[in-house]
Amino acid sequence: MKFPLLAVGWLSCSVLLILSSLTDSASAQCVQADVSVQYNISGSKLPTDRSNNVDMQSQKPCSGNASVTTGVQGNEGGRGRVTQRREVRHRIEGGSDNGTGVSGSTVSVKSNVGIDVYNPADNFNY
Repeated sequence: MKFPLLAVGWLSCSVLLILSSLTDSASAQCVQADVSVQYNISGSKLPTDRSNNVDMQSQKPCSGNASVTTGVQGNEGGRGRVTQRREVRHRIEGGSDNGTGVSGSTVSVKSNVGIDVYNPADNFNY
């Protein structure tokens, strides 16, 4: 009983390997993404002076690549105004003939979360 099940397993694996060698691999457009968090937890009642400048550039055509940048800026404590600055330059370069037939634009995703939390304990006098 074990031998026929083993033979069926090997046969299934062999068929999958043969089929995978006969088919073309999938290709997709290039993707570039920027994900960041800027947070301030302090006793300041002033909003954080915050900027997040992301410059994304790409050349066409581009396929099969992905590039991701991430960043975290944080402040904990204090009573004064907080300033946070972030500058990102993100570039993807593709060749003139990528051989996949995919010729669309690069997909760009930007996600920046800004968080301000007032902490009254920072203003407590001992």
